[in-house]
Amino acid sequence: MHASPFDELASSYDRSFTHSTCGMTLRQRVWERAAALFPPGARVLELGCGTGEDAVHLARAGRYVVALDASAEMIRVAGLKAAAAGCGGRVQFHARPIEALAGVSPHERFDGVFSNFGAINCVADLPGLAGQLAERLAPGARMLLVPMGRYVPWEWAWFLARGDSARAFRRLRAGGVEWRGLRVQYPTPAALARQLAPWFQTTRREALGVALPPSYAAGWLDAAPRRFALLRGLERATRRFTAGLGDHYMLEAVRR
Repeated sequence: MHASPFDELASSYDRSFTHSTCGMTLRQRVWERAAALFPPGARVLELGCGTGEDAVHLARAGRYVVALDASAEMIRVAGLKAAAAGCGGRVQFHARPIEALAGVSPHERFDGVFSNFGAINCVADLPGLAGQLAERLAPGARMLLVPMGRYVPWEWAWFLARGDSARAFRRLRAGGVEWRGLRVQYPTPAALARQLAPWFQTTRREALGVALPPSYAAGWLDAAPRRFALLRGLERATRRFTAGLGDHYMLEAVRR
């Protein structure tokens, strides 16, 4: 298996995002929705699990998780995390690309599928992936995806203030953005729903990171609790009608 561009990020990801004030807040909101969609005992397929923070949380809460990530180093960290948490029996990690999920537990059907914080933005053929997922899920199974969004006012303001218009509007480029050999795409909630539509019916869309800033612009909030509380409150108040304007968004769907 070839080295992943995410391998070198594995050792610092939790420190720079997972355990940051903003990162923990946004992840907690995702966990709230995951708890509502995947009941205890559910078998959940996770796509792009990173360092395993979500897989371990779901496993400790009584779900059974099969998790994939293209980065062998991310999977190594995730495995250590699951062992330390004492939930290794409820979670399986596989170092393989999301698109190669056909070779993972090929005869198993899942009760739900989950992908957090932009993993599916790196998938070249989203309709093709949706078709693969449909074969692994029973009718009525739930899906929770958290892609990176396309229109991000925080990003525009942050980089324009620094004179960097190229990075400010990078997500608007036709065909996506090249990053370390990967092509990263930024579908809108409506576009993603259309790509899923032959197999999945979208039931809910919600912004994640519309008032709260992206991780690269959020460090100052760690020392500004009042401002953080204000932005967090604004985030919750506006999340349902600003889905297309967040750094990420949550899209929920059900297998037709």
